[in-house]
Amino acid sequence: MARIDVQHGLGAFVAGALLGCCWLLGDGLLGPLTSCVLVPLVAAQRGSRKRWVTALGYYAAGSVPVVAAVMGYWGADHVALGVAAWLGSSLLLSAPWTLAGRWPGVLGALALTALPPLGVIGWLSPLNAAGVFFPGLSWTGLVLLSLGFIAMYARAHRQRIAMLAVIGATAIASNIFYVEPSPPSGWTGIHTHLAPSRGNVLEAIQNNQRVIDAGFAQGKGAHVVVFAEAILDDWWPGTRQQLALAVPAGQLWILGAEAGSSDAVVRATQGDADVEPLVRSAGLILGGNWLPWSSQTLQPAWWQKLFVIDGTRVWAALCVEQLQSWTWLEAMIQRPEVILAMSNGWWARAAGATIPPGAAGLAIERASVRAWARLLHLPVVWATNQ
Repeated sequence: MARIDVQHGLGAFVAGALLGCCWLLGDGLLGPLTSCVLVPLVAAQRGSRKRWVTALGYYAAGSVPVVAAVMGYWGADHVALGVAAWLGSSLLLSAPWTLAGRWPGVLGALALTALPPLGVIGWLSPLNAAGVFFPGLSWTGLVLLSLGFIAMYARAHRQRIAMLAVIGATAIASNIFYVEPSPPSGWTGIHTHLAPSRGNVLEAIQNNQRVIDAGFAQGKGAHVVVFAEAILDDWWPGTRQQLALAVPAGQLWILGAEAGSSDAVVRATQGDADVEPLVRSAGLILGGNWLPWSSQTLQPAWWQKLFVIDGTRVWAALCVEQLQSWTWLEAMIQRPEVILAMSNGWWARAAGATIPPGAAGLAIERASVRAWARLLHLPVVWATNQ
C-alpha cells in the first residue's frame, strides 16, 4: 500500500511538473494558457497531500529560473542560496492548494497565491489564463475564469455543462473580436545590452553615456522614449544633469534607475530632470535585493501607482512585477491606458553561461505581460536590457 501511495504521489508530482514546464517554452501565451490546468489537475487528486505534491511539481518546474536569477545577481558561489529560494518559494506557493478539494478552497488558493503576503512571490498564477481566454474583458474575464473553476465542482451534470458552454462561448467570441492595440504614436522602447557597474564610478558614467547613445540611435523621431528598468545605477545630481543635457529637444525620456533605496522610474527632458521619481517599484527583485534586516535593503513601495505622461495614464511594470498577479490587480484598479514593460535581464546573461534556464525568467516575464495586457486590452511599450 505504501509503495502504491509513493507511485501515485510521484505521478502527481510529474504531472504538475510537466504542466509547469510549459512556462519555460518561450515567451508566448502557452504558459498562461496551460496554467489554468493546474486547477482541475489538483482538484482531481484525492487527499490534501496529493494536491500539495501536484502543485509542488508545477511551481518547482516553472520557477526553476529563480536559481539562475540569484546566481546572476550574487555570483555562481551562491548556488545554495538560489536553490533555497527556489525550493522555499515552491513549497510556500504549493501549500494553499491543499485546500482545493472543493470550489471555495480553489478560490482561496487563487487568492492566497496572488495577494500579499504570499503574493510577493506569486508567479505562475492560473489567473494569467484570463488574458488568454477573455481578452479585453478585464474584471469580467477574471470572474468568468473563476466561474469556470467553480463549474467543475457542480454536482448536476447539466448545470456544469451549461455553465462551461456559456463561458466557452464568451471566450471564443472575445478572442474572435479582440484586436491588439498599438502603442501611442511617438512612443518607443529602447533595447540595450549593458552589464552593471557594480560600484565602479567610472564604469557607471560610461554606462550612462551608453544609455544616452542608445537613446539617440533608437529613439530618432520619437516623442516619448522608454528605457529598461534599473538602467541607471543612481539618480544623483550628476546623473540627472548628464541626462538633462543629453535629451534631444522635443523628447521625453523615461528611465529605470535606483533612486535612493528604491527601484524607480524617472523622467528627463532637455535641460530638466525630475528629482523625485515618477513611481517606485512595488515588487521584490528576484536576486534578493529586499533584505529587511539590512540598512542597505532595497525598499519596495508595495503599492504601485500609475503616472500621467502627456495626458496618458501610464502603468510601469518593472522586472518581477511583471510576474506578480497582485501588482496587475493594482493596475486593473487604477485603469491605465498604456503599459511600459521595463526589464533588466543582465542577471540572465550572467547566469546563462552555466545555467541555461537563466533567460527563461525573462521569457516568463514577457509571457505574463502579454496575458495581462490582453485581459486589460492595453498596448505595451517594451524596453529591455539583456
